[in-house]
Parts: sequence; C-alpha cells; structure tokens
Amino acid sequence: MNPGGDGGWMIDDGALDWEDIRAFLATARSGSLTDAARALALSQPTLGRRLKRLENALGAPLFDRLPNRLALTPLGRAVLESAEAMGAAAAAFARRADRQVAVPQPVRVTATSSVSTFLTIHLPELLSDTGADLTILSTRAALNLAQREAEIALRMDRVPVEGDLVTRRLGRFGFTLYAARGLRPDWSGPWNGAPVIGLPETRRRPSQSGWVDDTAAARGGRIVARLSELPMRLDAVRRGLGVTLLPCVLGDRDADLVRVVEPPEELREDVHLLTHRDVRELPAVAAVAEALVRLFRRHADALAGV
Repeated sequence: MNPGGDGGWMIDDGALDWEDIRAFLATARSGSLTDAARALALSQPTLGRRLKRLENALGAPLFDRLPNRLALTPLGRAVLESAEAMGAAAAAFARRADRQVAVPQPVRVTATSSVSTFLTIHLPELLSDTGADLTILSTRAALNLAQREAEIALRMDRVPVEGDLVTRRLGRFGFTLYAARGLRPDWSGPWNGAPVIGLPETRRRPSQSGWVDDTAAARGGRIVARLSELPMRLDAVRRGLGVTLLPCVLGDRDADLVRVVEPPEELREDVHLLTHRDVRELPAVAAVAEALVRLFRRHADALAGV
C-alpha cells in the first residue's frame, strides 16, 4: 500500500486479485477455513495463502483466529459489503454468459451430509437419469446460489426468503435412533446405562442433539461420546459402540442395525430444492433438478421412515 494524497492509504493498482476476494467471501460466510475450502474446492493451505495475500494488500488482518471459528475484524466487517457487491456482479456476469454459451460443465449440488450420503448411494441412478456431470458438495454452510457457489441447493426446513430463488419441496426426511443388532436384545424397557453416541451438545430445543440427550436421559442411557459428522456416527454404531441418531433412509437399509425407537414426528424435516432464477432453465441444471424430484418421489417412504 502507498500513501494517498489526503494522508490516508490506497491500494496499489493490481494488488487485489478476485480469487483472493472470493476466498475472503467464502470464509466470511462460513466462519471456517474447512467449510470455505470445501465450498471453493481448494485445499486449506491454498485458501490460507489467498487470505494472507489479501490481508497483505490491505495492510491489516481480516479475521481474528478464535479457537473454533474465524471472526471478522473491524476491517473485515468494513470491506465485507463491498466484497459482496463485487461477488454479486461477478456472479451476474457469469450467469448471463451461461445463458448465451451452452458449455457442458458439472452441476454443483450442495446439501447436508445426510442428504449428500443419500445422493451418493443413488449416484449411478442420478447420472444415468440426467446425462449431466455432477459435483456434490457436502457442507453445513449455506452456499450462496446467487454468488454461483452452487447451481442447486437442497436444504432442510429453513429456506431463505431473500434473493431471486425458486424453491420446490422434495419430501420429508426422517431420523431416529439405531443400534447394532448385537448390542442388546431388547430396547423396549429401561436402557440401564446403555451407551449413547450423541451429537455436539446444545441447549437449543427443539434440535436433533437435544432430542437425543433428552431421550437418553428419559430411558436411562449414558452419553459416552459426541460425534458431529454423520459418517463418524454411522461407523460408531456399526461397530457396536452405542445408540446414535441416523437418517432412516440409511439406518433402515443396513441389515446389521435395528431401530431403537420409532421416528419421532418432531425430527422429520422437509427437504427443499433451491435454484437461482438465472440458471434454473439451463438444460443441465433443469435436468438435474428434475432427476432429484423423481429420485425423492421414488424413495419417499424410505426417506420419511414410514
């Protein structure tokens, strides 16, 4: 940076790179290097280098590195609005170009780990049904469709109302507790200290984690570990380490697992498909969206756990 004529500071021409600003936007939205790197299909070291390069160009840090998250510094908050405007302009440019030039490319679908695992199980079905290449982005971060971070988002219950988005309800997703068949013969009575694999602890009610904790306490179970990600819980329950919460569409199809309780209605969530109005009619995006609608319709009962 060089001194400006009014005694302030200005950035050298060419010092800013759009990819660095894009890295800043993704990190600011997610508050996590891991989620931002996944959203941008980058390694964490590459993402870190881009953020550092932008901070060097601006002359001050953009984030405070806290134990479990990244928080915007005053400078980060000050430049976020301008960065978002740049991102919106770049995304609009790309969407309009897409409408004029039909270039085949993977259609990016973002979803939670539960929905992403269901899609992966049926990936051959999806690929043959669409004729389009797919990228499935498994993340809890709400990727921004207007910023072209994905073409399609599958989201549970909380659907954003802002933005020029088109929403379609796909169906219901049920969850309940499962255990390995050999863990104990009968779950109808008191659990007598049976091990339970919980989710990250929270006081929020209603929530999946809260429901697991409350059910374990009411039945006499004992929380022995907490695992945040679905693949970890699925591995733990298959190895007989305890009772845990799984989507019914995954737990019911595993012959080595049994339902411990019937799926509660309070844990059934609506799944919605979102696309941005500017890209929804692109042939590949439309084909994938319709294939997802058909897939959820074919497996509606298994998804809901009925």
